[in-house]
Amino acid sequence: MLAASITRFVTVAATAGVLCALARPLLAAVPAPTNEPKVDFERHLVGIFGRMGCNSGSCHGSFQGRGGFRLSLFGYDPEKDYLALTRDNFGRRIDAVDPDHSLLLLKPTGQVEHGGGLRFAKDSWAYQLLRTWIVQGASWTKGSGDVAAITVTPPEYRFPMTGESVRLAVRARFADGTEEDITRFCDFRTNDDAIAEVDASGAVKALRPGDTSIVVSYRGNVLAVRVMVPVAVAAGFHYPELATVNYIDREVFAKLRNLNIIPSDLSGDAEFLRRVTIDTIGSLPAPEEVRAFLADPDPDKRLKKIDALLASPLHAALWATKFCDITGNNTDALEQPRDMQTKRSQMWHDWLRKRFAENRPYDEIVHDILCATSRDGLSVEDWIQQVNALDSAAKKGFVTTYAEKPTLDLFWRRQQNVPIEQWGEKTAAAFMGVRLECAQCHKHPFDRWTQADYRAYANIFGAVVVGSSPEAKQRIDAENSERKQKGTANKGQMPVVREVFVVAGRNRALPDPDTNRPLPPKALGGPVIQADKGKDPRAVLYDWLHAPDNPFFARSFVNRVWGHYFGIGLVDPVDNFSLANPPSNERLLDALAKDFVDHHYDIRHLEHTVLHSRVYQLTSATNPSNKLDRNNYSHAGLRPMMAEVVLDVLNTALGVTETFGPDAPPGARAIEVGSSRLQNGNLAFAFRIFGRPPRTSACDCERALDPALPQTLFRMTDSSLLAKLQKGRLQQLLASTKTDDEILEELFLATLTRFPTEAEKQQFATYRHGRMKNVAAPAVLVAESPPKGKGGPAPAKKPGNREQPEQAARRAAFADALWALINTREFILNH
Repeated sequence: MLAASITRFVTVAATAGVLCALARPLLAAVPAPTNEPKVDFERHLVGIFGRMGCNSGSCHGSFQGRGGFRLSLFGYDPEKDYLALTRDNFGRRIDAVDPDHSLLLLKPTGQVEHGGGLRFAKDSWAYQLLRTWIVQGASWTKGSGDVAAITVTPPEYRFPMTGESVRLAVRARFADGTEEDITRFCDFRTNDDAIAEVDASGAVKALRPGDTSIVVSYRGNVLAVRVMVPVAVAAGFHYPELATVNYIDREVFAKLRNLNIIPSDLSGDAEFLRRVTIDTIGSLPAPEEVRAFLADPDPDKRLKKIDALLASPLHAALWATKFCDITGNNTDALEQPRDMQTKRSQMWHDWLRKRFAENRPYDEIVHDILCATSRDGLSVEDWIQQVNALDSAAKKGFVTTYAEKPTLDLFWRRQQNVPIEQWGEKTAAAFMGVRLECAQCHKHPFDRWTQADYRAYANIFGAVVVGSSPEAKQRIDAENSERKQKGTANKGQMPVVREVFVVAGRNRALPDPDTNRPLPPKALGGPVIQADKGKDPRAVLYDWLHAPDNPFFARSFVNRVWGHYFGIGLVDPVDNFSLANPPSNERLLDALAKDFVDHHYDIRHLEHTVLHSRVYQLTSATNPSNKLDRNNYSHAGLRPMMAEVVLDVLNTALGVTETFGPDAPPGARAIEVGSSRLQNGNLAFAFRIFGRPPRTSACDCERALDPALPQTLFRMTDSSLLAKLQKGRLQQLLASTKTDDEILEELFLATLTRFPTEAEKQQFATYRHGRMKNVAAPAVLVAESPPKGKGGPAPAKKPGNREQPEQAARRAAFADALWALINTREFILNH
């Protein structure tokens, strides 16, 4: 017992770095090798823990640890890791007398039960390295592993062909100026394992044509390497010369050339017209518009159509709806009463729509959101009068003057009950395309942001207050007192109104998570925000944000625009700029951002440049070289539409209008609705299944655009949609003198923006003939309105409105044809 106690004491003392006189003779039995290189705890052991996944959130890096052993998440805090290894549980994880009996070695090799399973073999290099560290004294030098930079060789690689491999080599330059090969301490992963795979040693293998990024991680430092796998070509292949319109085409085609991918041909006029109309105004071109466009011989007709669509009021409405998502226009989070919440959401939408309609510079729009206050320089009396006028107008309807306000104070009033860290998350996602949520609790695993970065950025907004300012409260109290003295108090007290204002020097800062000391406000990757006395810290942030060399501001917005018009961003998701998620074409992203800044953040110029490019106008039909391409824009992609656009496109095709009741202004289209909450249950259901977001979080991922079975069932069986089939366009066509061929042509133009093919005409004629042969059979889609409580239409007609069997059969045949058209993939997808 005594010997065992002495051995345990010696072990603890040695691993704690206290080599007492008693310990020295015993430790001499395991001398440190003289020819072994020095094993550094921070550089090597923490790197191994990261590579093996030991310090991940699902293992010992979780908040509660695992099996009584806790490491800092992703090795962010080496000091805590060292203490956990050498001090916790009386230092029993390290056995300096007999290193091979250290739990640090026994568990990962499976010699002792280990919840994480076998991590490495006893004869592996990892085992030898950990053992050597123990033999060398299990020491730790604080800061020895601080990384100045990491580099990967090669920094970009183009494989000769599929099946080939290349091994990446990673070097680190540390803060003390030394450099070291750290490849075996890194974690490697691929962003697309269909293109290329990578193993634990950094060996990358090409699997199929395309390109992706290999993400290299070392102790919280992240770097991405672009790898390209070209399409196999025959001997003597010469890449064709391609016509270009602007720099977008040059950058896209240059990369395609590198991949041996030949872009698709230019789209036809009908395909272009449908695509650009849906993209810009969220609707379909009318049949007469299609005919006119196709017959127009003007070589500049596409350019003129682009200009006309960008100037449409519906274009501003579409972008206002998108920015309601981005800025978080959540109706339920706005101030009560409930009926006023809907009106305030519409004010928010109106404010944005006015600025997009006027083509205000993007940086100006952001300034007027980010730095918003309620009074906008007005006196308290004038501001209270303005608030009363707005509320009075809103109670009467949806027409208010809120859009004339200089700033969007509703952005901050919507966030009245949230902590300042959420203000940081929302502004970072909206105006920089950066997701910060992960850094709230720990170092971001795939980006540079730490908890301190997260908190320092949130502290910029500590001076913003949503409530009653002393000046406003004083004025309201005085007015109420005056009313009381005059005996007019029974006419009602002035309500206490809430406003957004800034209290300079207000101490509402989050402390440093490690030291608990005050943390000065700081921009993400930027300077400390030092606001002059009386100046809004948000204004200082804005000055940094919209500077021409800002790494996020212009790039994040042009990426959003690109993602809207192509269905996938250069950085995708569009609000996820991070070290581990590099752009698919960085040269193009930089060129777009530079052009945007050079043109003073002109949104209309940016959109015109994108839409006029040949890349945007390519056909969706693929060729053998580009059929697998998804993110290099070699052809137009098939992409789902926003929920609001789906509803508007359906109504446009059917020739009907929607009634939103108390949720929106009379006659509004879906893209003109500001409220995120609808009282109409059927419309709310349609919005939900097609992915309209509730706008409760800062993430763009709230808007779902993936196809789902309920969407198909809605178009096939929804009772209100089936009722619309019998009205509007079909009803007018059947009442006209048009022939069957002319009606069919009109339905194709209204839904698919093209004429029917001869095969489609023949198919309908055969179906129509079958209907006529059996005129007594009840038609599936004859009714004008569905029966209550059922999904299908009612066969009975209203009294006095009976049709002859031939008329009923004709109506049913065309209703069935229209139903079939809106249920095609060609209709529900933009392409």
